[in-house]
Amino acid sequence: MNDRKTNHEKAERFFEGLWERGDPWELESSDFERVKYEHEIAILNQNRYEHVLEMGCGAGSFTRHLVPVAGRILALDISPAAIARARETHAGLDSVDFRVQNVMDYNPRNDMPWDLIVVNETIYYLGWLYTFFEVSWFAAELFASTRAGGQLLIANTCGGVEDYLLTPSIIRTYHDLFDNVGYKRTDERVFNGTKSGAQLEVLISLFTKPADGGREA
Repeated sequence: MNDRKTNHEKAERFFEGLWERGDPWELESSDFERVKYEHEIAILNQNRYEHVLEMGCGAGSFTRHLVPVAGRILALDISPAAIARARETHAGLDSVDFRVQNVMDYNPRNDMPWDLIVVNETIYYLGWLYTFFEVSWFAAELFASTRAGGQLLIANTCGGVEDYLLTPSIIRTYHDLFDNVGYKRTDERVFNGTKSGAQLEVLISLFTKPADGGREA
């Protein structure tokens, strides 16, 4: 319990410190991010989702792209500054509930079933702060709270910069984790682009929970 409290405080300090200074990853202004989002929406293949959960939404830059394909969206982030910015910037998005929440402390079963769960550029931070068992349990709980036939969208940058969190083999291991908890990989694409002079690769995976409910880990 003490370790989880320490990790929560560490994560909150880290992300709050970044978001208090503005848009730390240039999510709103970067052409790279805009095109990446277009690739993520395209992989959804024009599906419509009534009940959407976005884990680690930041200031809502991708949330806005989800609105046309969603009925209701619950968008979570640990940073109060990020959520305040999201609420201010996207005040007209009545279908979105932006909420301050550590995704590792949120029980997705409370509001299940979810038609689509989105985990964008988030899971490697969870792997940095939490044990592999805790991240695996997180994946299993997402699977359990997904509607049969529902989907999970996960995107992560792989390499391209001097950041051990983005090690390609580790990123792919995180994606494999969702196969292991019961999802079936429906589609997977790689987006390559340049941001701030760095050549980056983004792994975009779409998973589906089997129509028969599959199995829980």
